[in-house]
Amino acid sequence: MFLSFNRLRQFQGHPFRLYTGERLADMVESIRQNGILMPLIVRHITEDADYDYELLSGHNRMNAGKLAGLEGAWCLVKEGLSSSEALMYVIETNLLQRSFTDLLPSEKAAVLAMRYSEMFSQGKRNDILEELQQLEAGSSGNTTCGIEFHRSRSRDTLGREYTLTGRQIAKYVSLDRLADSLKMKLDAGELTINSGVALSYLDGPSQSSVAAALEQYGKKLTDAQAAELRTLAGSGTLTVPAILDVLTRSKGGSLKSIHIKPAVYAPYFASDTPREEIEQVIRKALSLYFSQREESA
Repeated sequence: MFLSFNRLRQFQGHPFRLYTGERLADMVESIRQNGILMPLIVRHITEDADYDYELLSGHNRMNAGKLAGLEGAWCLVKEGLSSSEALMYVIETNLLQRSFTDLLPSEKAAVLAMRYSEMFSQGKRNDILEELQQLEAGSSGNTTCGIEFHRSRSRDTLGREYTLTGRQIAKYVSLDRLADSLKMKLDAGELTINSGVALSYLDGPSQSSVAAALEQYGKKLTDAQAAELRTLAGSGTLTVPAILDVLTRSKGGSLKSIHIKPAVYAPYFASDTPREEIEQVIRKALSLYFSQREESA
């Protein structure tokens, strides 16, 4: 069925970021030259007075199609889907297009939370994957190789997924409980995974208060501060003043001053390198080291 874009709304709570930059520009140019080759997948809705259908697969294609000047696209309409089945379509189409390891932290959290929820049905997921693979193969004019290719990619994706430890999986599932404003900070690197996990135990209003305070003061939350906020929430004493106190309080004590011998860093810099440049590189190296250590924890 050919549907106008103005009849389609994006999936509510869509957990994946739309393409931007060069990737979006390439898709727009491809659609200008060839059109949208693979149909969008939508479900019929009745609860929204402004739209008739909700998009399940093809958010980037619709966005790029609009930018390319198209007014609509061919759609496969699904009827009678449950909320969990609709979410499966959204997640599986994205995993067929991108590696799990390439996803943002909040996107990984959404995938793992769905996979490990009580709503998840492996049998239904297999049916959806088969349908998506057949659609992909059909759009390329190949009814065999396309299916096998995407089956292989799907297995590879799941294999990478299950290299996560049980502790890492538990962390990502917790991160899915974060408010959208905090997920954005997580994806931007302004919130560590450990801090995000601690904040995930706060209720919705408390998370919103923390996000607003972080935005106001423009500071990055430390893991220790996040843990303190969780403790306050657990004791029922997490108020806006308490949040501000945690964020603005001077840290007790101080690190001992240390002197780094030139022999440690001299091999990496020219003899005339300014002191400020050396200090900046050392700060970046320490930040990279601790972020990688956290990711492997």
